[in-house]
Amino acid sequence: MLGTAGAAMAQTPFHGPVLKVPAVPPPMTAVNVAPGVLDYDGIPTVEHASPANVAGLMAYCYKHKLVRDTTVRSLGRKLAARDGVSTDPAYAWGGVGRLMLDHHAMFDITTLKPNLQSAVCSRSALRGPDLLKSR
Repeated sequence: MLGTAGAAMAQTPFHGPVLKVPAVPPPMTAVNVAPGVLDYDGIPTVEHASPANVAGLMAYCYKHKLVRDTTVRSLGRKLAARDGVSTDPAYAWGGVGRLMLDHHAMFDITTLKPNLQSAVCSRSALRGPDLLKSR
C-alpha cells in the first residue's frame, strides 16, 4: 500500500523513487499543537529534523514558492543526493510539508499561514551547512 506522502513525492523537483511510508500517528497542526512545540515566533523548532526530512522540506518549499532563494533548491538536491536520503520515509514526509520533530512526532507546516511556512523553510535551510557536513 502506498502512503500519501510517497505518492506526492513522485511530483517533487527532486527525482527519485516513489516511497512506501510507514503508518504514523497524525501530525500536529496549527490547531492542535502540543504546548512547547512552537518557538517564540510561532513556528516549530527544526533542530531535530533529519537530513532526509530537511531535503524533503526543501522540495516542498521550492515547489510551493515559499522561498525565493535558489539556495533552498540547491540544498535540497545536495541532501537528496546523499546515500539513503531519497529512500528515507522522512524525505517523503518533508515533501508533503511535514516536519519531523523527533522519531515519533510530526508537524504539518501546511496548516500554518504562508508567512510562517516560509519561516519554517528558511529556518530549515539555515541548518543545511551543518547537515551537509554531518554523516
